[in-house]
Amino acid sequence: MAQPELHFVISAPRSGSTWLTTALNLHPNIFATEHRLFGDFCEVWKNNDGSSSPRITFDSYAKAFSVHYFFEQLGMNRQQFQEAFERSFANFLVSFARNRSDKRIVIDKITPYPGTAAMVVQRIGKLFPESRIIQLVRDGRDVLTSGTYDWLLKDAHGTPRYAYFIEKRPIVLTRFFDDAVIEKWANNWNETIDALRTPANATISYEAMKSDLTIPLKKVFQTVGASDQQANRDAAIAATAATAFESLSGRSAGDSGSPTAKARKGVSGDWKLHFTRRDGQLFHDIAGDALIELNYEPDDSWVARLPKTLEMNDNHPSG
Repeated sequence: MAQPELHFVISAPRSGSTWLTTALNLHPNIFATEHRLFGDFCEVWKNNDGSSSPRITFDSYAKAFSVHYFFEQLGMNRQQFQEAFERSFANFLVSFARNRSDKRIVIDKITPYPGTAAMVVQRIGKLFPESRIIQLVRDGRDVLTSGTYDWLLKDAHGTPRYAYFIEKRPIVLTRFFDDAVIEKWANNWNETIDALRTPANATISYEAMKSDLTIPLKKVFQTVGASDQQANRDAAIAATAATAFESLSGRSAGDSGSPTAKARKGVSGDWKLHFTRRDGQLFHDIAGDALIELNYEPDDSWVARLPKTLEMNDNHPSG
């Protein structure tokens, strides 16, 4: 079967992948979406509205489906069937998207589920070796901060931050994070960075997108083979206007609105208002090497500059 014209943007969650996907769809030759193909993962997660829904990858579905399929009658073992099934399904998705969108390039955005980043990269390399991979990075401390807000209604019950932000209790919050939430987000960020050190064909950053979206977009266009330079320029300019934080959220950048809003602040460096020294040390112990490798810090001296405690009062954090 012919190789589909399918490429990938991979990042940790809360790194700007939805923003980038929205911008890429403004190119006349690119359709970007989210397939959730890779990483053997299936869990039921809470939603912010109180409901629950499954988070499942096609890897996991194919594995379960194969239990009841008579693949032996096709001269295959289970692994061969699962890989053929997944490759055929991905080809169908690409063909469907190209026919419906009338665009020739399909980009799949992936924010790997916890513990699956290495598997995601391995599966892409095996099933789609000609595909291009764009790594999207963001300062892991901002990822942690954004993710902790995003999960306030899901995993923060009983914590001081839930009492402060959700129950609106009149308390002074001296620490925003707890050890468990730091470990969760720092490990997820770090493993995604680690999995992409070698296979990424290009790397762009959230911070560069904030500075001048046209530059990282043109890098993505070039990486995936969008060769019409005029179309690239026009799409980059259109995306800058259409996907600005103010356009997407209806608020000015830095205005957080609701603490659980999906597009909460749209700024870089918000972590500085939320970290204590203990938080910084724990994050550094897990992912400090990646912070230095990506030039977010020259060394670990940033930890010593953090306050011992915070003083969040009236929803105005200060350090």
